[in-house]
Amino acid sequence: MHIGDNLITQVQLEEIIAMAKPCNLAGAYLKDAYLYGANLADANLEVAYLKGANLEVAYLKAANLAGANLKAANLAGANLKAANLAGANLKDANLEGANLKGVNLKDAYLYGANLAGAYLHDANLAGAYLDGANLKGAKGIMSLSIPGMSSRGDTLYAVRHAGCLMIKVGFFYDKLEVFEQHVQENYGTGKEGTLYAGAIQFLHIWYQNT
Repeated sequence: MHIGDNLITQVQLEEIIAMAKPCNLAGAYLKDAYLYGANLADANLEVAYLKGANLEVAYLKAANLAGANLKAANLAGANLKAANLAGANLKDANLEGANLKGVNLKDAYLYGANLAGAYLHDANLAGAYLDGANLKGAKGIMSLSIPGMSSRGDTLYAVRHAGCLMIKVGFFYDKLEVFEQHVQENYGTGKEGTLYAGAIQFLHIWYQNT
């Protein structure tokens, strides 16, 4: 592992984390680093390379991970409340049961990520790539899968954040009200339009009761 051009050992990394609060690890090369349960609250990990890192149950509240590479990282049970993960690469990352309340995941790449049971209330997922992500049991986000939802068999994702309900299906991502208009203008009363209309009605009820 290294920070810039400086190689660091696992022991030195742990010393940096223990001594500096909040610690600055911006741009650090931390591939496969063992950070199980580490206290990284408010840490600066912007564009850090954390591919395959073990951050299970780590405390990352309000940490800056913008643009970080967290591909295949283990963040199961981690506390990422209010963290900044804008533009982060979370492909195949394990976020099972993670606290993602109020986290900024704008434009994050979450293909194949495991978000089962994660807490996503008030998370900003605008522009996030969710295809292939496991959202089973995730709180604050609901995936509604309807066979034949589109000609490509897309899954419709309903995401609650910023005081509104955002819809993602295929290449569409916007507020539920905008999605309603989009459906009326583009699908009418055809087969897909009817399926979308049913989903929209269901989502209104879900939003009002959650």
